[in-house]
Amino acid sequence: MRWLALSLFLAPTAASAQAVDLTRPHPIADELADVRRSHHIERREAGHVLFWTGLASVVGGSVVAGVLHDDPFWLAFGVGTAGWGAVNAGLAIPMLDLSGSGLAGIEADRLLRDDELRAARERALRAQERSGALFALNLGLDVFYVASGILLFFLADQLDDPERAENLRGYSVAMTAQGAFLFGFDLVEWIASAARADRIAAIEAP
Repeated sequence: MRWLALSLFLAPTAASAQAVDLTRPHPIADELADVRRSHHIERREAGHVLFWTGLASVVGGSVVAGVLHDDPFWLAFGVGTAGWGAVNAGLAIPMLDLSGSGLAGIEADRLLRDDELRAARERALRAQERSGALFALNLGLDVFYVASGILLFFLADQLDDPERAENLRGYSVAMTAQGAFLFGFDLVEWIASAARADRIAAIEAP
């Protein structure tokens, strides 16, 4: 009888342990990780676009400035293009997750449950909303860059020194071109960030 009572006492415990396997991902945690992983890949792809475009600007601008250094317009254009390209390439590096820590953190979160899982979902959602706000801010700056470049081009006519005027025109063209590129880049990423936030919000809260 004691063995029968003991087996009846242990049976629910064994069944519960079998029903909840903490070594396997929670379905919602798995879904959230898959979505975040796809976002991570998209972010790295955008980072590659920004980095390689920036690097191309550095190389191209340096070549133009070196070959046509006797022409004040092209010298300023080349130097300006290289400078903007270097800044863009530098800004792209955090997006590339070169250490792999970002992706590793996403994979580790597959085992989260309950409050920790809810907190991870909330953090991921807020991160995409902040990213969208940042790109929206950048769009305003990009418009400023383009407008400033155009204004500088026409202000060059007010300079008495022809060489300085050509320098200003060259740099203004470089600034306008870089601003236009960044406007397109930030617009795409702003729309993408909003879509990513919607995808996370659509995941059922645990």
